[in-house]
Formats: sequence, C-alpha cells, structure tokens
Amino acid sequence: MWPPWATARATLQLDRMPKTERLYYTDCYLHEFQARVLRWEATSDGFKVYLDRTAFYPASGGQPADAGTLAGLEVVDVIDEGDEIAHFLRQAPESEEVTGKIAWEKRFDRMQQHTGQHVLSAAFEKVGHYKTISFHMGTESSSIDLDSDRLGSKQLEQAESAANQVLFEDRPVRIFFQSADDASRMDLRKPTSREGEVRLVEVEGFDLSACGGTHVHHTGAIGLILVRKVERLKGSTRIEFVCGGRALNFARRDFRLLSEASLLFSAAPETLPGLIAKQGQERHEEMRGREKLLERLAEYQAGEIWRQAPVVEGRRIVRRVFGGDESAQVKMLAHALSKLPGAVALLGVKGQPSKLFFAQTPGGASEMGSVLKQTVAKFGGKGGGGRDFAQGGGLEESRLEEALAYGESLVTGTRKP
Repeated sequence: MWPPWATARATLQLDRMPKTERLYYTDCYLHEFQARVLRWEATSDGFKVYLDRTAFYPASGGQPADAGTLAGLEVVDVIDEGDEIAHFLRQAPESEEVTGKIAWEKRFDRMQQHTGQHVLSAAFEKVGHYKTISFHMGTESSSIDLDSDRLGSKQLEQAESAANQVLFEDRPVRIFFQSADDASRMDLRKPTSREGEVRLVEVEGFDLSACGGTHVHHTGAIGLILVRKVERLKGSTRIEFVCGGRALNFARRDFRLLSEASLLFSAAPETLPGLIAKQGQERHEEMRGREKLLERLAEYQAGEIWRQAPVVEGRRIVRRVFGGDESAQVKMLAHALSKLPGAVALLGVKGQPSKLFFAQTPGGASEMGSVLKQTVAKFGGKGGGGRDFAQGGGLEESRLEEALAYGESLVTGTRKP
C-alpha cells in the first residue's frame, strides 16, 4: 500500500514535476546527501524512484552509473531521463525524506579513469593530432578509439609520457558552466552540440572539454596512466588503459607474473624475452624434426601396407580403421600411400569427431572428393577435397567400417555412384 505522501505525489502531473538537481555537477566528492522523494513508479522487477536532488551519477558518456544505497536500499541502476534521474530499487522507500550514500570506492575509481581519459585524449591530440572518437569505461580497464590506424609506437610512448607529466605536475581540474554560445567560441578539444548551459571540465593549461561526468580536483589524484593494449581497427586505433588504483593493481599483477616466470626459467626478468624466443625456436626445430621422422615412419608403414593390400583391377586398395590418437599419423599415411603406384587409401580414424582420409595415386581412375562426399552423405558427417585427396568426418564410430566399405564399392565400381 502506498504511504500518504506517495499517494499525493502520484496525483501530480508529470509536466509539473521539478527537474532533478544534479549535485555531482558541482561536487563530485559528495558521497552522502539528503533528498526528498518526489514520486516512485512500479516496474517489472522493482521501482523507479525520483528525487528532488541526487548525487548519483547516471550512466552516460562512457561512464557507468554510480552504485550505493537510498534510504538503506540498494540502488540497482541510475538512468538519465532528461530533466529527471530515475533511481532503480527493488523496494520502494518508506519515507519521503531519504539519505543517499554513494559507493565511494567505485565513484573515486571512475573519477580517476574519466579524468585520466581527458588527459590521455588531449595528449594524443597534442602529440599527433589524433582525435578521440569514442570512450568506454569497463570494470577492469577503459578504452578510447582514435581517428587513425597509423599510430606508431613512438607516438604512443610520447602521448603516455605527456599525459603522466600532467599528473606529476598535479594541475588543477576546474568544473564550470557557460552558455552554449560562449562555449562554442572557446578552445574545446571537441565541439559540443548541447544547448543552453554547458558544463565544462578544464585541466589547467592542457585540456578543455564539455562533459557531464565526475572528475578529480587535481590531476595528481589520477595517480598514473598506463596503456595496456593497442588494437588496430579499420581506420582507427583502440587504446586500452588504466589509471590510479587500477594501474597499481595491474603493476602488482605484472610483477607477480614476471617473478613467477623468472623462477620457472631460473633467469633474471630482463633476460626472459630472449630466453623464451630461443626456446620457442628450439621447440619449433624439434617439432619439425619430429614431423620428418613421422613422415619417414609413414612412408615405411605405407610400403608394408601397400604390399599386403589386395589388388583389384590393377589397383591396391588399402581400407583400414585406426584409433583416435592416430589422426595426424593417419593423414601422413594417406599421403604416403598416394605416392606409391596404383594405390587407393580409404582410411578412418575413431574419435569424437571421427575422421576420414581418402587418397589415390595421382592420375588414378577415381574422383576421391566425390567418393568422400557421397560417403558422408550416406553415413553422416561432412567433408570434401580434390581428385586425388579428400578428408572429412563426423560420422558415428560404429559406422566407420561400413562407410569405408561403401567408399570402396564406389571406387571399384561394384556400386554405381
């Protein structure tokens, strides 16, 4: 049942509702506030609560919504609805006067990431005239997309260094408001299409942007900006980065992983890249040597099998099913058999999925790709290939013998295609 104050509020017309005062606009560090509930509306999984004033930041501009509590109830989400801000709760508040509490650690983390993004975007623009076309703040890292895919490693390091220099200098971050006309005449990093009053965020002597997000008071509070990943996209470059506490956590994790790797390799951290490259090359050579040995073994086995195979109309038909751990060797065996005179290989490998390898001596009378396609069409699976070699699989293990026999009947002509 609605409390009396809620019933009275519900009778008001929506166009008479006042705007929600956005407390975070002028005080990003405010994390506890008093407010009055104007009304609430039931939703499919809870309630939308509207206040006369709020410090909760709604999801906007690449920054997620604040978390926290309202009247002791968890705020599930915060949505900007133009003049009003909707707070999503699972229960409706019991009092008209409520206390809101922002989850401060999350808020401050996002202030570090968002202000860090302003500084990093400005740094890229100053270093190489690269403009930021989008910004996304994730739970572990954030990213900006730049308007060019020609960013080099030197420019990346220059921008990262320039951004961190601004942090080291602990420059003031000022938030103020201007009319849209006045703002349009200012040196904004990115033009704004907003009308009326425009909220501006200025990093002293480095960046000026229109932004509604939450920010720190001084760049030193950002701590550190660390680029983690660079991804080339079509016509743009995605820069993944972390700031502040996130940068510290990543640095700790990197140090831990590097230390563990050093112990495993019994080597100093600075020697690991060269050591890993050397071992990788050695492993590649060992694998290549193993492949050559397997090829020689396959050639030997092929000779033995070929000599024992029955001769049908001048061709030696090899038909066998192998165990599931022999797939690579069986493929080599099929190729080795095809190098022998007048050979036809119809080989199956058990497993999930099962595999088929059909091959013949080049110039043979059959079309192996067609034989395999007809076989899998009858017994299930898929596959294909050319005239002299084809492969496929996916049929049930229990039908491999029957499938190979069917393939042989197509090859020998005892069953017409």
